[in-house]
Amino acid sequence: MNPVELRERTKILGHTCTKLALLLPANNLIALHLRNELLAVAIDLPSKTRGLLVGQSTVNFVKKLSDCSELADRCGYILEFINDEQMMETQLVTPLIEECNELIHIFYTAFKSVKDKLD
Repeated sequence: MNPVELRERTKILGHTCTKLALLLPANNLIALHLRNELLAVAIDLPSKTRGLLVGQSTVNFVKKLSDCSELADRCGYILEFINDEQMMETQLVTPLIEECNELIHIFYTAFKSVKDKLD
């Protein structure tokens, strides 16, 4: 996968998670907290991924890859929590969890590849 495709995938995930977050129940304290957390990660992940495309040192690139992986993992966990608590229909949440898992794998593979070259 090239960097532009990765940027686009995280952007689409961010937009979709933002829309899903706004559908969470407004009368539930846990749902409100999860909404805020999901909104934050939905903005941070595509933003950090865009930062990967900027010329930079290898050490900084590895740090950003690690950050992106953690954000994708956090997003997936929030979505799993929403799904486990049955706050949203499973068919809406499951594809997003799968996309998070795929992105985690992509970021980890890139991280490991660059890290191995440094060692």
